Amino acid sequence: MPALGVVLGLVLGLLVGGKLDSLVFIRLRWLSVLLLAVSARFGLDVALTAGSVPDGLRLWLVLTTYLLLTTMLVANRSLPGMTAAALGTAANGIAIVANGGWMPVWQPSLVAAGLDPNTLHSSFHRILTGPVDAGFFAHGGPLVDIIPIPIPIIQSVASVGDLLLGAGLALFVFAAVVRAPVLVSVSIPATRAVDEPPAGPKGALSHPYVRLATNSAFSAMWLGQVISSLGDRIHQVALVFLVARATDNSPLALGVVFAAMTVPSVLVGPLAGALVDRWDRKRVMVGSDLARAGLVGLIPVVSGLSVGLVVGLVFLLAVVSSFFRPARSAALPQVVSEEDLLTANSAMWIADTVSDLAGYGLGGMFVALLGSSLALAFWIDGASYLASAALIAAVVIPPIVRSVSGAGGEGSGPGGAPAGTSVRTEMAEAWRFLRAETVLLATTVQAAIAEYGLGALTVLSPLLVASLALGGTDAPTAYGFFEMAMGVGLVGGGVVVGGLATRLPKGPAIIAAFTALGGLLVALSVNGSLPVALALAVGVGLANVAFVVPSQTIFQQRTPGEMLGRVVAIRLALVNGVLALAMVTSGALAQVLGLRPVLAACGLLTAAIGLAGLAVRPIRRA
Repeated sequence: MPALGVVLGLVLGLLVGGKLDSLVFIRLRWLSVLLLAVSARFGLDVALTAGSVPDGLRLWLVLTTYLLLTTMLVANRSLPGMTAAALGTAANGIAIVANGGWMPVWQPSLVAAGLDPNTLHSSFHRILTGPVDAGFFAHGGPLVDIIPIPIPIIQSVASVGDLLLGAGLALFVFAAVVRAPVLVSVSIPATRAVDEPPAGPKGALSHPYVRLATNSAFSAMWLGQVISSLGDRIHQVALVFLVARATDNSPLALGVVFAAMTVPSVLVGPLAGALVDRWDRKRVMVGSDLARAGLVGLIPVVSGLSVGLVVGLVFLLAVVSSFFRPARSAALPQVVSEEDLLTANSAMWIADTVSDLAGYGLGGMFVALLGSSLALAFWIDGASYLASAALIAAVVIPPIVRSVSGAGGEGSGPGGAPAGTSVRTEMAEAWRFLRAETVLLATTVQAAIAEYGLGALTVLSPLLVASLALGGTDAPTAYGFFEMAMGVGLVGGGVVVGGLATRLPKGPAIIAAFTALGGLLVALSVNGSLPVALALAVGVGLANVAFVVPSQTIFQQRTPGEMLGRVVAIRLALVNGVLALAMVTSGALAQVLGLRPVLAACGLLTAAIGLAGLAVRPIRRA
């Protein structure tokens, strides 16, 4: 995996216009010691293969080598990718030291990767068997080689540390190739927020995505987002089947669990957005990730006691996430330049969408592999949150300098608000604005009602797809493919809508998208084929983007910048409130009437509210 990361970074760097001779100009801190640590690591492999290392020295040599490597990588953490590489090295070192100098490979993962456990011949690896219990954790648990990679040529089993190390080295090599003449590790001043390229970037650095990849602060935040999002998708698939097994496939129980994911954004979201502006964003993000790691790790522990406890933990997890998301959005302008801010937001959106594509598919296959050991999916997600927290903790995000007088006038409070202004007063002002803006209010009401169909689909799709999973496709894998198909629609829709946004009126686009979404839901309700369901899921993703992007644009264009966050928070609270209601009620109705009739009715409602937009002149002309 580390070698693959180096090759990937090199190839991508050359493809975007970087130069191979730029590698000559790399300057690292304590380079001689780093080269010594790398040499020691490869030398140790050779010695272990030759059997020339006494058993009594094996553990101490491995420990010394990994400590040295980690220390050298941390010393160069200001360079893109080095923090992730240090974390990956440390994670692998912990697993190896916990096993006396050996890296365990989980036997079920070997089988899932298409490898024969009986043919594993390595001086560094051992087979780990047995259930996921206390003994499993004593051997390093989620940090061992546990992620199956059944792809030809690179077929293997990787650890979380391998993924972090590979991704970190890919970012480092990419940045080294595209940045010239010198890539040097320096101490980042406390007042500097952006790892900026030289003035007047030329060549590869003229592209904003390339500049962002060479920004060590942004690349760390972005990589943390990718890692935690992938973990989320795996645990969400596991959660669906954990609850389904515990409740005998109850649609109502699934509805309650999904509602618990959504309700906090209604109850806490607006308040969290206002409070984040008054707190240190970096501490909020790190604290949120640490809290989420603990909460998600407890879910499988309490699942055997009560589904109600699972719902409570899911609710708390969503509450914490309600603080993380606005903190991350508010921190971005502090780590990237103004000209790259739009691209940075797009990159974060891409991270989530790519996680949908890869995470749900991986999650489905992984859950099918785990069988009765579903707890491991949650603990891997917990490890991903810890990795994200460590990456963000290494980022320099300078505190916002509050002016005593300026935009907010004399005696300004947090965020430029007048001193003494309460959060309640600010939210009331935003609500009055939204209520007076006809177009914004009309599209919010339309979206809230139409969201009922998406809420029903979220709850009912796992059970609907499971009923279509015939032949050799198991239910978890089929559900993962269904979610991946919607991710494909989201990516494709983003590209299409982005290209046509300046030529199509936004109001009619929203009307058409809601109407099409309703039709797709009805089609899903009468469909009996898994391939057709996957094709319809792509359409759902396309329709989703087709109303989300124009709606966001309308709000950005019509809302004053100083209250945009509050107005959008209120809109999200209203829409997500209906979404939560849909999840509970559609599950309850499906318990009585069946999955397909309920999904069909919700589809008709969504199509009707889409067509109703034709009768509202402000929407038609938006």
